[in-house]
Amino acid sequence: MIQPPGDERRFGGRRPFAERVMVVRGHDAWFAEALDLSENGCAIVRPEACDLLDEELVRLFFYDGLDKPAVVVPARVARAGDARIGFEYHGPQTVPPSRPAR
Repeated sequence: MIQPPGDERRFGGRRPFAERVMVVRGHDAWFAEALDLSENGCAIVRPEACDLLDEELVRLFFYDGLDKPAVVVPARVARAGDARIGFEYHGPQTVPPSRPAR
């Protein structure tokens, strides 16, 4: 687990995660490298030409191999920086997000 610097709660419980995630906003989509995950959100490397801004609503598609359906997680942009973008999920997720057991 990544330890939070000082008392910054947004980093609490974050786990490094080097996988690709698809970020979808309306009719726009970008593949991005995930940097870390928590139950409440994740951070990605900002894809080239990605124009997401703080507070925008998106869907994040997490993939667990090519032969399984993606896990879709609704989220909002919490922090949109020049090099990375942080997302807050609408509800808690497993780490990494997974489909419910049937």
